[in-house]
Amino acid sequence: MKKVGIICEYNPLHNGHVYHFNKIKEESKADYIILSLSGYLTQRGDLAILDKFTRTKLALEMGVDLVIECPSLLSMNEALIFANAHVRNLATANVDEIWIGSEEGNEELYKKYYNLIQKKVFKDILDNFIQNGQGYKEAFNKAISSFNLPPLKSNDMLGLFYYEAIIKINPNIKLKTIKRTNSFIEAEYNATSIQSASSIRANLKDANLYVPPYVKEYLSNTLDNDLLIPFIKFNIINNNLKELAESTEGIENRLKNIKGNTIEEMVKSLKTKRYSESKIRRLLIDCCFNIKKTNVLDSITNYNSLRILGFNENGQNILKELKDNANIYTNIKEGINNTFDFEIKIAKTLDLIYHTNFTKQEITKPIIKRAN
Repeated sequence: MKKVGIICEYNPLHNGHVYHFNKIKEESKADYIILSLSGYLTQRGDLAILDKFTRTKLALEMGVDLVIECPSLLSMNEALIFANAHVRNLATANVDEIWIGSEEGNEELYKKYYNLIQKKVFKDILDNFIQNGQGYKEAFNKAISSFNLPPLKSNDMLGLFYYEAIIKINPNIKLKTIKRTNSFIEAEYNATSIQSASSIRANLKDANLYVPPYVKEYLSNTLDNDLLIPFIKFNIINNNLKELAESTEGIENRLKNIKGNTIEEMVKSLKTKRYSESKIRRLLIDCCFNIKKTNVLDSITNYNSLRILGFNENGQNILKELKDNANIYTNIKEGINNTFDFEIKIAKTLDLIYHTNFTKQEITKPIIKRAN
C-alpha cells in the first residue's frame, strides 16, 4: 500500500491547498496520505491564526488520512531545521514519497543544487556573504549565482532543504513536486478563487472567497498575533535576551529599544539588511514564550516521537502498522520529554491570553473523523 507524505501549515487551509491535495491524490495514486502539520507556531515566526486542533480537523475534512504534529520548537525555525523535522516525521511514518509545491515543479533541480551546496568552496562563499551583513536567503542566492546557476525562489529553496533532509534521513524516500501557479487549472477553480495564505491572513474580511465551505465558520474566531505584544514586551524587560533561540550578537540591543503597537510595526522597527523579516518575527515569538537556544537544541537532538493529532479510518490502519516500531503518542502530558513540556507551556500561555482550552486538548485523545 502506497503512503505519501505532505508538509503544510494550513494557515489557513484554502482553495490552493485543496487543489494541491487533489493533484497529489491524482498523480501519486496514493492509498494513504499523511500530513506533517506545524504546531501552534509557523516557520516564518507567527502564531497560526487557527490552532493546530482546528487545522487538523479541517485537514481530515479535506481528505488527509493521518495528521502528525511537528512541534512548535521545530516548526518555528530556520528552513533546514524545519525541513529536517517534518521529513523525520514522515520518514518515521514510513512514507514512500513526499510531495511538495514548488515554483519550477522539477525535482531533478534539487540534485544539481544539492551537489553544489555540499562543496566547501560554496560554503566559503556563502559564509563570506553572510559575514558581510546579508540575510541568509539573499546570501544563498548570491552564492548560487557565483556558479552561474539561477537563484531559487522561496518554495524551491525549501524544496532543496527537504531534498537534503531526505538524503540524510532516508534516501529511499522520493521527493515529488507539483508546480505552483496562479492559474490553478480552470477545471477546478477560477483564478479569482485562489489567494495565498499570507494574502488571506492580511484580508480576513474577504477570506470566505478563497477557502472551502468547511473552513469558513472558523475564520470568525482567529488568533490575533497582536494580543501577544504585552507578553513580548514584558519578557524583553525581564529575560536574558542573549539566550533566545534567534538572538545574535547585537540584536538584543535593538530589541530593548523596540517601537510599535502592532507586530507589523515592531517587525518594521527591527528589520535591517542583516536580519530578515522572518528572523525578526521568530525572535519576537521567542520573546513571548521565552524560547531559548537550549530548548531548540534539545528538540533537534533528542525529539524522536510521533505525536498524532488526528486520523480517519484509513489513518487508523496506518497507526496499527506503526505502533510496534515508532514512539507514538496520541495525547501528551508533562514529563514525557522536554519538547512536549514546551508544547504544553505554549498551550497554557495561549489559554491565558485567548481564553482558550488548548491545554486540555493537549492531554485528550486525538481528533477522529468517522466515515460519513
